[in-house]
Amino acid sequence: MTTTEEVALALVNAGYLTDADVEAAVDVLTDALIVDAAEDVEVDAVLDEMDQEDVIEEAAELADEDDAVGDYESEELDYEIMDDAVDQIDVDEEIIAEAEDTIAAAYTDAAAALLAAELIDEANAEAVAAAIAEVWIVDAD
Repeated sequence: MTTTEEVALALVNAGYLTDADVEAAVDVLTDALIVDAAEDVEVDAVLDEMDQEDVIEEAAELADEDDAVGDYESEELDYEIMDDAVDQIDVDEEIIAEAEDTIAAAYTDAAAALLAAELIDEANAEAVAAAIAEVWIVDAD
């Protein structure tokens, strides 16, 4: 996981911060770059989505087996399970999108906090937010 110090150093390397401002930037980023909760929500939703895909696959196999033996009542239940799993995947995808929006906003908020602390120039605020996002995402993968 990326640390706020690594983010600050990346901003120095990109020319947005000076070496003298690293410690202050770390303090600001520690308070402003709050993405852990949203990342956890996103990971949970992705894992649940994968589980739901497994449920669909297993239910489809069971539906084929039930159809082969003429157990149409069980086959219908298998299709209901698949429908429920598809619905849950849709919910998971909404949760993932919301988490990604929250994370993106956190990067912008972190850049705004650096700007408010007069550690970066206003002209660079958007680029700093993008740089924070790139550093945080690359290391989180």
